[in-house]
Amino acid sequence: MEKVVVIGLGYVGLPSAALIAEAGYTVLGVDINRSLIERLRAGECPLAETQIRNVVEGSLRSGRLTVDTAASSADIFIICVPTPITENKHADLTMVAGAIRASAPFVKRGDMVILESTSPIGTTEALIAGKLREIGLDPLEDIDVCYCPERVFPGDTVREIIHNDRVVGGLTPRASERAKRFYESFCKGKAYAVTAAEAEFSKLMENTYRDVNIALANSFAHVAEEAGVDVAKVIAVANRHPRVNVHRPGPGVGGHCIPVDPWFVIEGFPNQTKLLHAARLINDGQPAKLLDRAEDCGLIRGSKVAVLGAAYRGNIDDARDTPTELLLELLHARGYSWSLHDPFVKRLDTHSGVSANLTSNLAEAAAGAAAVFLMTDHDEYKNLSPSAFGGARPDIIVDGRRLVDVEAFVEAGATVLPVGAPARWPHGQKSGGRVGDR
Repeated sequence: MEKVVVIGLGYVGLPSAALIAEAGYTVLGVDINRSLIERLRAGECPLAETQIRNVVEGSLRSGRLTVDTAASSADIFIICVPTPITENKHADLTMVAGAIRASAPFVKRGDMVILESTSPIGTTEALIAGKLREIGLDPLEDIDVCYCPERVFPGDTVREIIHNDRVVGGLTPRASERAKRFYESFCKGKAYAVTAAEAEFSKLMENTYRDVNIALANSFAHVAEEAGVDVAKVIAVANRHPRVNVHRPGPGVGGHCIPVDPWFVIEGFPNQTKLLHAARLINDGQPAKLLDRAEDCGLIRGSKVAVLGAAYRGNIDDARDTPTELLLELLHARGYSWSLHDPFVKRLDTHSGVSANLTSNLAEAAAGAAAVFLMTDHDEYKNLSPSAFGGARPDIIVDGRRLVDVEAFVEAGATVLPVGAPARWPHGQKSGGRVGDR
């Protein structure tokens, strides 16, 4: 079997390296994070998903997967490093450039170089092929260069890598067909061969599609809140139409794909992507919308609030680009204090340096809070009632996920603000007083 080098051992690279090794390849996983490499060498998987831990630890024990901080010679090189956005919403390809520089000295004629990192259209040609040309290799004749984006859903990563169909885009038809054979050797999903640019665009299109549709749902929620109707009920009946599938509104979008990838398209094609830009502003504006609504109902700046959920999605520990981070930055700017609760996330490092004040004790988080903001759909928060907070029942519940027991909170004297639905006041009360001056 061929030898494979996987550069970048994060949420995608590490499970991919382990699954490739499990299929019989000899795999070297490379990452510049020395502490990560030491943990892996000790046989310990740092990722929380049980399936990932099982396949990673099994591949390490078998010896088919080894790890290091530097690359070596191989037949196939796969780049799986992050591609974040800069403050001005441009693609930051620093890590991709670093990965191809680090691997280039080991690439020889006949090898295949694959970029999996989400990237703007043209990156494979300009950055990957460009670097290979610099070292004297013709990326059309000497090397097979491809863009093959990942398609994973955190929380179900291993199954998704194995069973999802793949798009494999080569700079040449030969490269596409070679990548197709490689992915189908360890994946059960079908691999579809296209050009590199088409593969790059397909990845961006997939996540932009989801972002725009979530923004549409959030816009419907804004209308419902003003019109005094429940958007959830309207969506349920609208989706009875055989060609309609309106998404659920929420507190924004997170993860390292949906809130990031549309900017890669907008950056390169600003005149053609006004709809995409508007969708990004709507979704990133959801935390402010939730906070504004609470303030309109009487929440006083300077009071304490409790934020429930750091992860961007339920029942995982992934807090990358979580909407909660945007909420914390707003709370800081408006003079609030806060506690953040999450049953899975142990640490949240914000881009702005705002403190997370993270705790795993729900009652502790709610103690002294004038309002609660529910941001993540963890199972622990489903049908949340006042008893979950002990005696510390906040006056305002901002339900960004439509999970709480509304009647129980209203009966207990709290105002509930469900996203996409009218406010529910305590019985006999039609409007909120000032909250937070306790």
